[in-house]
Amino acid sequence: MSTDNVIAPDYLKDATSLMSEDGSMATSNVWYHGTASSLVKGIKNKGLHGGGDTAWIKRTQGTLQTIGNRTFETQDPVFLTQSKELAYFWAQQRTHSRNVYFQKDETPVVVKVTLNDDDNAKVNPDAGGAALIMEPNNAYVTYIKAIFAANGQDLDDFDPTKADRMIYLNRLGLAYTNDYIPGKFIEVVASDS
Repeated sequence: MSTDNVIAPDYLKDATSLMSEDGSMATSNVWYHGTASSLVKGIKNKGLHGGGDTAWIKRTQGTLQTIGNRTFETQDPVFLTQSKELAYFWAQQRTHSRNVYFQKDETPVVVKVTLNDDDNAKVNPDAGGAALIMEPNNAYVTYIKAIFAANGQDLDDFDPTKADRMIYLNRLGLAYTNDYIPGKFIEVVASDS
């Protein structure tokens, strides 16, 4: 399945309610994370932590060794977004990758993360999103532009080398935390919620 034409199910469409007239998306202490169905049990039991998809990392490292490349250490943060609709894109990405590598029939899942004030203060804009903007025809940028257009907004082109860090959070919905998030703060977003 291609992730180039991702369309979130209706129950996850929340961009309209988050967008202000200038196209900024509101944030709160509620965040979302996109993942694959096989990872949900581990997330509920062990929480979210950077590099949490150990099977994927092990498989990627094995592939790198097989083709003679160096392996790498990963200290990824936990990636978050304020939008269920945007988290769904990342859930599709993870699911697609796992289905290709593991020949499974996993499905995309969005989880809701509710943080206390102290932990919420540790969520940062992900300025690494500059790489997405600079990549021609990036699938995520195409996806979010379509969401903006559907909501009568225009995701202005901007110079990622000069943009304020907050634009990556407020306009692109990209955030992260370096902290572990315990399972008690996490729940699966279901179609009936």
